[in-house]
Amino acid sequence: MNHYLYLIKQAWASLKQKPSFVVVVVSTMGTTLGALLCAVTLNYLLLVEPLTYPEQERIVVVDHRIVDAEQTTKKVAFSYAGLVHLYKSKEAFEQSAMMYFAQDVITSNEQQPLVNVTFTTPEIHQFLASSMAIGRVFDESEGLDSDNPVAILNYNTWQREFAGRKDILAHKITIGGVSYRIVGVLAKKFVEPELYTIGRKTHVWLPWDFNHAASKNKESFTNITENYRYVGLLKKGFDKEQAEMLLTPLVSDRWQQGVSHMDFFKNWSVKVEVRQLKDVVLGNSSSISIMILIGVIGLALIACLNISNLFMARIAEKQRQLAIQATLGATKRHLFKAIFVEINILMFMSIFLALAVSQVGFNVMQQHLNTVLPRIEELSLNMVTFGVAIILCVMLALIFSKLSTSLVNYSALKRPLQSSGKGSGIQVSKKYRQALVASQIALATVLVFANVTLFKDSLKTINSPVGFNTENLATLILNFNAPHYPTQEEAIPIMADILERLGSLQQVESVAQGSTPLDGFSFKALTVNNEQFTPYRKMIDENYFTLLEQRLLQGDNLTIVDRRDNSRSMLVNQAFANQLEADGDVVGMRLASINEPDFQIIGIVEDINIPGETAIGSGDARVPRMYAPNSLSEQTFILKLKPGQDLSREELAKAIGEVDKRYSVFDYIIASESLTKRLFVEITTAVTTTVLAFLVLFLAGIGIYGILSYSTQMRRFELGTRMALGAKRKHLIGLILKDNAWVIVIGMATSMVVMLLLYVAYQEQLSTYIGMELLGVFALTLCAISLLSLFACYWPLRKYINQPVAHSLRGSD
Repeated sequence: MNHYLYLIKQAWASLKQKPSFVVVVVSTMGTTLGALLCAVTLNYLLLVEPLTYPEQERIVVVDHRIVDAEQTTKKVAFSYAGLVHLYKSKEAFEQSAMMYFAQDVITSNEQQPLVNVTFTTPEIHQFLASSMAIGRVFDESEGLDSDNPVAILNYNTWQREFAGRKDILAHKITIGGVSYRIVGVLAKKFVEPELYTIGRKTHVWLPWDFNHAASKNKESFTNITENYRYVGLLKKGFDKEQAEMLLTPLVSDRWQQGVSHMDFFKNWSVKVEVRQLKDVVLGNSSSISIMILIGVIGLALIACLNISNLFMARIAEKQRQLAIQATLGATKRHLFKAIFVEINILMFMSIFLALAVSQVGFNVMQQHLNTVLPRIEELSLNMVTFGVAIILCVMLALIFSKLSTSLVNYSALKRPLQSSGKGSGIQVSKKYRQALVASQIALATVLVFANVTLFKDSLKTINSPVGFNTENLATLILNFNAPHYPTQEEAIPIMADILERLGSLQQVESVAQGSTPLDGFSFKALTVNNEQFTPYRKMIDENYFTLLEQRLLQGDNLTIVDRRDNSRSMLVNQAFANQLEADGDVVGMRLASINEPDFQIIGIVEDINIPGETAIGSGDARVPRMYAPNSLSEQTFILKLKPGQDLSREELAKAIGEVDKRYSVFDYIIASESLTKRLFVEITTAVTTTVLAFLVLFLAGIGIYGILSYSTQMRRFELGTRMALGAKRKHLIGLILKDNAWVIVIGMATSMVVMLLLYVAYQEQLSTYIGMELLGVFALTLCAISLLSLFACYWPLRKYINQPVAHSLRGSD
C-alpha cells in the first residue's frame, strides 16, 4: 500500500512539471469521454432500461388500421364509435383505457393559459400506477357516461399556474365552459408515456365524457381522428398475436356494419395492430440514438489515437528517468506500474471532467431534443454512467500504459546513461507510426463522409421551397368562454365584426378566415368513375390563396358567395389533378362525396410541400389536396402582418374583447416558427453533422500532424544531409509526400472497404441515402482528408527546410 502511495506521489510530482501536457490530455479525453458517457447513457435508457410502470410487458397500445380492397393502409386512426365499441367489449384485456389528446384554455385563470388536455377513462392511471403528490386519481364514478366534472393536474401545472398552493383540492378550474373540481395532483416523479407526440406533456387530465368529440358524430364510423388512443393491460396468458387475432374480426365487422350503406368503403376493412407500450413510446428513436453513439465512438477513437501519440512522446521524453530506474534494479513490471499510475491519474481526472460534460450534455438534450427523443427527461447521471466511467478509466489506463511500455526496450535502457543519451533515444517504429496515420485517415474519412451525407440530406429538405409564403403570417384561433355556444347564424355577424376589427389593426396588412397549411389538413373521401380518392382537405375563404401567395394555375377562385351559399365548389392542386386525369385537365369535373352532394372542381392551384407530410397510403407520391369553402362563422383567422411589425397575444385579446368579451385567444401561431418546428429534426441534424465533421477533421488533423511531426523530427539529420548535398526544397517536400502518400491511400482504401461493409450490412436502412450524387460527396470528403494530410506532411518539414543546414546536422534548433 505504501509503495502505491509512493508511486502516486511520484507520478503527481512528475505531472506537475508538465501542466500543458496534463491540460491537453485531460481536456481532450474529458470532453470526448463526456460525450461518450452521454451517448451510452442515452442508449441504455432507450434500449435497455425498462419503463417505470409495473407489468409494462402486458401494457399495449392498439392501432386501428383502415385498409382498402387492395389491403393498402389508408389511415391509422379510430372513430369515436369504433373506439367506444372496443372499450365496451373488454376482450383480451384485464383493463383498458380510452384517451383523447387536445388543447384548451383555462379560462378561470387570469392569464388564461393554453394547456395540453387529455380526456381519459379511469383505468389509465390504475395500470400505470400513477403516483400522486396530493389527492387521488380518477375512480369508477368518473368513468364512461358518468358526466362527473373532475380534474387532475400534473405537478408542473400545479406549481406554475397555482403557485403550488396546498389547498388546491378545494379549488375548481374552468375549461371549455365547464367547471371541474380538482381531485388530485400527479407527483413530480410521475413519467407520462408519450403516446401522442414526443415531448407532449399533459397539463390537465379530464374525464372521457367531456372530450370535444363526445358531443358530435358519436355514432359515425367515418369521422376518424388521430387524437384517439386505446391502451390496455393484456389478460395473463395473452400475447400480442392472440390479441390481434381476437380483436381484428371484432372491430372490423362492427366497422363494416357502420359503413355498409356507403359504397365508397365497399370491401374495406380494419386490421388491429397491437404494440408493446415501450415500442410505441420509443418509435424509431433507437436508430437515432445508435447513430449518435456510433458518431461519438468514432470521435473517441480519434481522440484516443491522438492521446496515444502524446503518451509515446511522453515516454520518449522520460527515457533518461526510466533508464535510471532500470539501472537501479527496476523490472519491466515496476516500470509498467509507474507508467500505469501516472496515466491512471490523468484518466481519473479526465473521467471527473467527463461526468461534468455528460451532465451538461443531458441538460442540452433535455432542452433542445425533447421533441425528437422520447424519455429524454429521465436522462441523468446514474449507476450505468458511473459504471461505464470507471470501466473506461481503468481500460484506457491499461491500454495507454501497455502501449507506452511496448515502446521501451528494457535491455537497452542502460545504454543512454553510458553514452550520455546521444543518439539512443526511444523511438516509435515506422510501421507503428504508419498504422496510426492510416487508421486516423480511415476513421476520419468514414465519419466525415457519413456526416456530410446526412448534412446534405437535411439541407435538401430545409431548402426545399414550401410553395407558399410564410413570412409575416400567423394563425389566430379563438376560444369561446361561455357554456352555451352561439348558433351558426348568431356567430356569422360576430365573426364578421372580429374580422373587420383585426383588419383595422395598424400592424395588420390583410386577414383571411381559415388557417395556414402548416396548421394541418383533414382528409376527404371522394369517388369519380367508381375510383376512390382520399385527398387532404383544407377549408378556406376567398382571400386564402392571395394572402398565401399560392398561384392559381387554371380556372377560378372561390368567392364569398360560395361560402354564404355553402357551395359545393372546390379547387384542387396539381398532384390531385394528375391523379384524376393524366393530363391534369379536370376543371368542371364532378366528384361524389359520402352522404353529401357532389363537389365540382372550379380551379387548379400549384402544389405545396409541407415537411414531414406524405400522401395517404403512399409515402413517395405527391400529396393530393382539395380546397373547399369554409363557413362564414369560422373562428380561425390568418393574419398577414406588415413588414417589420409585431402583434402580441395581449393586443389581439384586447381587440377581440372589444367586439365580444365571450371570445378570447385560444392560440396564436407564427407561421415561420411553425415551419422551423417542422424542420427541427433536419436543422438539428444539419448543425450536429457540421459540428461533428469539423471536430473529426480537427482531431484527425492534430493526430496526423503529431505523428508526422515526430516522423519528420526523426529524419532531421537525413534532411540536413540531403540539403548539404544540394537538395532543393521541392525535392524534400516531394520526398516526404512520396513516403507518406501510400499510407494516406491505404487509409482511404480502408475507409472505402468499411463503408462498403456497412452498406452491405445495413442496405435497407441506408438505401434512402444512396445515389449518384454521393460520388460528389465522397470526392469532397477525399479532397478534404487529402488536403489535411498534405498539410500535416508539409508543415512539420517547413521548420527544417527554412533554417540553416547546420541546425539539422547538429540536431539543435
